[in-house]
Amino acid sequence: MDTHSLVQALQALNPKEYDWKFCLYSYRKSRDGAQLSWNHCEMEEIARWVEQHARFLLEKTLLDRVVTEYSPLIPKEEIGALSQGDPQIRDQIGDVLLGIAGAETKAPEDFANGVVNKPVGYAFYGLRPEKKDDAGEVFEPAREVIFLRRANPFISGAKALLAVGKGDAVAEAPSPLLKFTPQTDFLLVDGISYLISESIAKDFDLETRANAVCARRLEQINEADVAGSYEQLELVALGGKHTKKFLEFDKEILDHIASLSINSRADFLSVYGIALDADGKMNSSDPEQCEMIIDLLCGRTCTDVLGRLAVGVNIKPRE
Repeated sequence: MDTHSLVQALQALNPKEYDWKFCLYSYRKSRDGAQLSWNHCEMEEIARWVEQHARFLLEKTLLDRVVTEYSPLIPKEEIGALSQGDPQIRDQIGDVLLGIAGAETKAPEDFANGVVNKPVGYAFYGLRPEKKDDAGEVFEPAREVIFLRRANPFISGAKALLAVGKGDAVAEAPSPLLKFTPQTDFLLVDGISYLISESIAKDFDLETRANAVCARRLEQINEADVAGSYEQLELVALGGKHTKKFLEFDKEILDHIASLSINSRADFLSVYGIALDADGKMNSSDPEQCEMIIDLLCGRTCTDVLGRLAVGVNIKPRE
């Protein structure tokens, strides 16, 4: 999952080999997470639009950006990538594919006049059938591609005065107008999901999943009984940027702290500016101390606290 692999995948993509569908989706947030509802809309020459999107990615989007493994903590200028089977996104991709496969076909007017829910985004979905040799043996499996954009391409007459040329005159155009830009917010190609725009993460419920991960990690901290004011630590952890840090939570560090004697624990934690309370636990009564504790447990210190740099542990500086 790197920039070179994405460039190669786009350069090798031949849209004319695929069967394409133009799909639109609406978004609803529920207690169970993000819910996407899909519909089809008939469109001709989709391959031509896909070619433009692929070319824009190669010539514009990837010009000054790099692809790296997805994390909510990566800089905005980087493109997050996840394997299609990664637990963070596997179920969501499956739901998208099922939604597209079972979507009903609607007339263009339905998307503009409220007959169906207003779309928040659209996708070009392509399926290339599996390839077989003369003996009927499959030598190349079927492939699926998705170019997704979080934008409603329909502009209704209520929002704009539409007109078309009719011979030498101008006539009113009552039909909806489709307005496309060749930008892509999410791409699925060669089994890799690319989150090109940061805003698209909510459609795949990645933020909600970060909250769930944080909650599980906090339970582990509470069970380890090494934080004095757990409620204060929980309050800080679930607020703002700190929630996302728990995607990098390192339980080995937590277990190491729990295994130390009080004196050894004090020496170990003092290196990271963390004090002990009267009970020999990490003093988490102060929000600033809580931030230091979170940074330590989530590998956000400048060095690997357990000396594992030789095995390639990824240590990131504190924000």
